Formats: sequence, structure tokens, C-alpha cells
Amino acid sequence: MRTDQSEKPGFQIGIAMAGAVSAGAYTAGVFDFMMEALSEWEKAKERGDDVPQHDVFISAVSGTSAGGITAALGLASVAGGVRPTEQPAANPEQIGPIRRVLPELYDVWVKRTKLFAPVGKTTGSSSPALLDTKDINAGKLPRSLLNSDVLTAIARESLSSIRPTGKGHRFFTAPTHLFLTHTNLDGVPYPIAFEDDVYWMSLHEDRAHFALSGLGQHPFPKECRWLETWHDPGDPIDLRQLGTLAGAPGDRPLMEPFEQLAQSALTTSAFPFGLSARQISVDPINLRRRALPFDAGTFPDTLLKQDFGSIPAIKRANFVCVDGGTLNNEPFEIVRWTIRDLNEAQNSRDPRSANRAVILIAPFPPQSRSNFEVLGTIRDLGVGFVGKTLLPALVDQARFKASDLIAAADPKVYSRYLIAPVRVKGSNEPALACGALYAFGGFIDEQFREHDFQLGRRNCQWFLRKHFMLHPSNPVFGAEADSNAPEGAERSIIPLVGTADVPLEELPPWPQLERSQLFNLRRALLHRLDALAAASLNELLKSFWLLRIAVKISWWRNRNWVADHAMRIVVTELDRAHQLKPLQPVGFWRRLLRHTSQ
Repeated sequence: MRTDQSEKPGFQIGIAMAGAVSAGAYTAGVFDFMMEALSEWEKAKERGDDVPQHDVFISAVSGTSAGGITAALGLASVAGGVRPTEQPAANPEQIGPIRRVLPELYDVWVKRTKLFAPVGKTTGSSSPALLDTKDINAGKLPRSLLNSDVLTAIARESLSSIRPTGKGHRFFTAPTHLFLTHTNLDGVPYPIAFEDDVYWMSLHEDRAHFALSGLGQHPFPKECRWLETWHDPGDPIDLRQLGTLAGAPGDRPLMEPFEQLAQSALTTSAFPFGLSARQISVDPINLRRRALPFDAGTFPDTLLKQDFGSIPAIKRANFVCVDGGTLNNEPFEIVRWTIRDLNEAQNSRDPRSANRAVILIAPFPPQSRSNFEVLGTIRDLGVGFVGKTLLPALVDQARFKASDLIAAADPKVYSRYLIAPVRVKGSNEPALACGALYAFGGFIDEQFREHDFQLGRRNCQWFLRKHFMLHPSNPVFGAEADSNAPEGAERSIIPLVGTADVPLEELPPWPQLERSQLFNLRRALLHRLDALAAASLNELLKSFWLLRIAVKISWWRNRNWVADHAMRIVVTELDRAHQLKPLQPVGFWRRLLRHTSQ
């Protein structure tokens, strides 16, 4: 049996999961393999195997957009145990089944979230596709371009399918802190006193914070006092109670606090216009900790004294929020402060003394040099150009965190690490199959998401084996620390044992879509556009019946052109990424595309 580890030094990990739309399948793969590696190591220590005996524990996880869904559902899935299973591959070129250890997380990202029903298959009523029209109601403006009710049902059904083991893991703390970022359109009220007056500001970079119990056994480090000083214990959730949700339907709210968890995860991924905004209800007593920024080490006394009493008396504050990635796509800082020892100037970056680190999982493919070719051209500076580039510029600037990313990529910094997609080192070809169409392309076909999930697992194994290292003299290794190890020597923080040590050397086959699937996509897209147009015109022009009729006639005359134009963009993007099978014979696709007007 293993010896008691409670008094031994350990290595503390915070995980930040960036936004990525459908490429969240990659993040899910990274997290899936990390849980397998930690579980296999924990079981080996329990058996008394000859394996390293130091402790590694995760105490904080943050997520934005797709990363937020992965963080919330991933941690909930771990409460059901790390369960190695195999899934038949969707890609016919795949040799052997797909391995996974968190089946709920895999199913959400790879199996269930899709734009349309594949050829020869239909989606069930409890889990329709994103282009279905069941969310569009007569007499109401559509809430989003895609069917957001799909994700609500999937989130509820996934949480209700988890059967918690009731046993915590030594590689998580009690509690484990979960942060999900939101872009608060209303803004959290924020008073600043000037002599006898108060100046009110609004903070739009918001977050939900949950303190999860029933997941970990390792005590949360006492020296990590940032949340305590900011009076932010987090909303408590006992994951051992997940079993009470068994059989809950996806079309009705879950019991609290799990509905709050589901809605917070859905809110952080509510891509503006594409997916519906969400309303988050907050107890006014919690406004203070939500309103204050989190980039300072301690709770400022001046802000603590600010009077929130002039806020109108309400029982609940209802904030309308959208995708957290709009303002904070890499929620790195909040985890860094959560795991930081406030008695120290910063988390140690030296391989001989570092005892905590933040791992940033950033699935979005980096820009290639071809994206910058436009900088060498002279462009029209009309209002159209400024209009279409201003909003992306503002969003990119709000997200820009050069210091965090540079430090995470610096091999000399042992407190920040970055896991990003790599398929073939040094290749200019895309690493992610989900990267096309602003990362929405992965929702077109299960094969794309399956590829990225496997790539995430493969990249995580390589990261743990080759990069997640400390000097052997580091006190984290306890009695096993080697003070005589030479300069430059390294030792794994998370050793790979058991199934996690089996090399994942084979690249997942690059997925290529049958072009016949695009006919189904076009049909579903046109059906959705028709429903959106009808509902929007009936509501916006309900008092102008003649104009409404004229616009409807115009739509029906141009609807096929709109659909064909959208499909040309899809085909171009997928062809560029070599994700469409070649045409046979030449010209066949063009003829079929012209004659599809269903």
C-alpha cells in the first residue's frame, strides 16, 4: 500500500482552457488523456508498484467558450470515475477503435454536437442538430442563427447521465475551483467613491465561480489565499449528488445547483448571434466579488469600503451574457492567482524550486504567414473596410495577452505551460480538422471532431513525456529528490505508467468528407434560413403587410443564390484543408450543385 502523502510536498496545477468553437474536441482529448495518466499513476501507487511517489494535484480549472464546456463537463465526468472504453471509429480509414476514459465528455464533443443529420441517419428528438428549426416560434424573433436549444438539451442530458462513484481522487483538491468566463452585456455595477460622490462604472468581463466537492481528496493549499482575500469562496456544488439527476429530460431544467452549472457553461459558449445569449441570475450579496477585477493580489481596502447600497433593491440580479471569449479567450490569470502563494512575489519559474504551474490548452490554430500577406498590399480605406475590420480589432485587442503566451512558450519558465495542436512538426498543413470556417467546420462531420480528439490525446502524451519536467533536485519529489543531478537534467512531473505509457505514435488519419454529405448540409441550411427569414419578417414587418409580402417574394427568388454562395465558401474552405474527397468525374459536383434546390 502507498504511504500517506498528506504531509509531503506536491506539485499544484491550474488548467486554463481557451475558446475554440468546434475545436473544443481537441481540448477534450487533451483533458481525457491527462485524466488517464493521473489515474493510472494513482492506481499504480495504490498497488504499491515501483513508481514515483510524489504528489501532483489540480486545484483550479478555468474555461472560456468551448473550453468552458470542456472544463465543466470534464470535471463532472471525472466524478463518475476514469473509465477506459473504446468507441468504433467514424473515419473508415481509422485502424482500430477510439480510446476514451471520460465517455460523457467524448460523446458531447464528438458524437452529439453537429450541424445536421448525416446521410442515412436521423437525429433523435432529444438531441436535434444545430440547423434544426424546432426552436423557432411563430410571433417571436429568432434568438440565434443556430438552434441553441440543442446545446441546452445536450448539457442537461449529459450531466444527468453521470453516475458518481462517491470516491475522490488524490490528484484533485477539495474543493476544486471552476471558473467560467462570461461577457456581461449589462455590466456588473462598480462604484468608485470621489469625496462625497460616487462614480459608477460597469465591468463587462464577468465570470461564474464554483467550488466543487466530491471530486478531490487532497486539501486545498492553505498558502493559496487569493480567493479568501477577495471574499470569493465560490458557489458550492457537491458532484456526488449528480446521481440524483438520473433520467432528467433535456427539455426541463435540472435541479439546482446543477442547472446553474449547465447554464453557466452554455453562457460562456454563447457565440454572439450564432448562439442565443443567456440570462444569469445572481444573488445581490455576491455582486461585490463579481464586480471587482481580479488582477490584484489582495482585496483592496478602498474597494471593500465602497457602498453597493445605492443599487436598486432587487431579490436577484439578472444579467444577459454571451460568449466569454469575446473579452477573455484565454482565462489564464484567474487560475494563476488562485494557485499562487501570496507570500511570494510570483510563482517560482526555476526548475529547481517551481512547485506550481498553469497549463494553458489553446486549440485554435496559430495564424500562418499567408494571413499576413495582405499587409503588403494597398487597400481601399473606405468606410466599408473600416467597418468590417473595427469590431474584430476590438475583440482581438481585448483578448490580447502577449505576456502570458510568451511566458507559457518560454522553455526557461517552469510555472507556465502551453499545449497547442501539432500534427506534423514543421509542416504548414493545418493541424486541426475542426479549424476551417472560423472553427465552426468541425460541426459538419463527426470524423473531423474524432480526429481532433485523438490528436489532443496524442499531443498531451507527448507534452507529459517530453515537456512537463522539473529538475530532479526539486523538493516536490520529496525523498526521491536527487540533489546531485547535473545541470539540465529533467524528471517528469506526471510519470506515464500503465496504459498511459503505451506510445500513441500513429497519427489519426486525416478525415475527408464524402461530397454527398454537403447536399444534406445545403438542405438543412436552406431549411433553417427559410424559417429564420419567415419568423424575422413576420415580426419585424408585422405592421407593414405589403412590404412584408414584397420582401418574402424577394427572399424566395434569391434563397437558392444565398445557399449556393454559402456552400461555395464551405467547399472552398474544406478543399483548401484537403477535407473533401476528390470529384469523380470532373464537373460532377458542379452539375449536382446547380440542380439541388430543395
